[in-house]
Amino acid sequence: MKDVRKFLRMYKGFVISAALLLSVFGGVVFGILPGAKKVLTLRKETDALIRQTQDLRTKTSVLANIDESLYKKYLTDLVTAVPADQSLTSLFSTIDGLAGQTGVTISDVGLTKPGVLATESARRQSTEEKEIGSNLLPFSVTVIGSYDQIRNFLDLAIRVRRFFRVRGFDLSLIDPTNVSVRIRMDAYYAPYLTVIGGVDTIIEPLTEKDEQTITKVASLPLVGGQYIPSVSTESKANPFAP
Repeated sequence: MKDVRKFLRMYKGFVISAALLLSVFGGVVFGILPGAKKVLTLRKETDALIRQTQDLRTKTSVLANIDESLYKKYLTDLVTAVPADQSLTSLFSTIDGLAGQTGVTISDVGLTKPGVLATESARRQSTEEKEIGSNLLPFSVTVIGSYDQIRNFLDLAIRVRRFFRVRGFDLSLIDPTNVSVRIRMDAYYAPYLTVIGGVDTIIEPLTEKDEQTITKVASLPLVGGQYIPSVSTESKANPFAP
């Protein structure tokens, strides 16, 4: 006990300093650091709320300036070019219309991929479809006509408002003035989104380039009849409500 008292008398200043340092250290570890961490967390949350508020104001402004009837027209024009489903009716009517305009005779039209009529939930996009951002419906068509008629058919087939592409063809000579051509083609279609963004999803207005592209698509001829799909006009006061 005497030794302890003697130690305290000799090192009283050091003991007090050490006690003060320990007190300060404890205050920093158990007081200041947790408080600072909480302040930083609140600051981050506040910044996030400020950004979200700005995004919502921008979204409200964009929605307020949208011409609903014009956008519905845009959608209709685009869906006639790239339907939301395989739309075999528009495919066959377009092929028939192409034949009528170019003078060729259609001898055969058929789907070329087994299982191509599977439901969207049952099929998976191929790597190529993912790259181009659209589903492909492969089919073949056999046409008979003169060289000029066949050339006109191929030229017009990729310039109508039902998007097709030609993958290849096999040509057979019937007589000096007529040929039979089996053309392998793809039709494009893109299902509607099944999930839309939430309230805080950013909406960007159409750019001038977007509108020019839509106008260009709308200027393409509809061949084979007016196969314009119906676009629902039903709307909600709050489109984000369940």
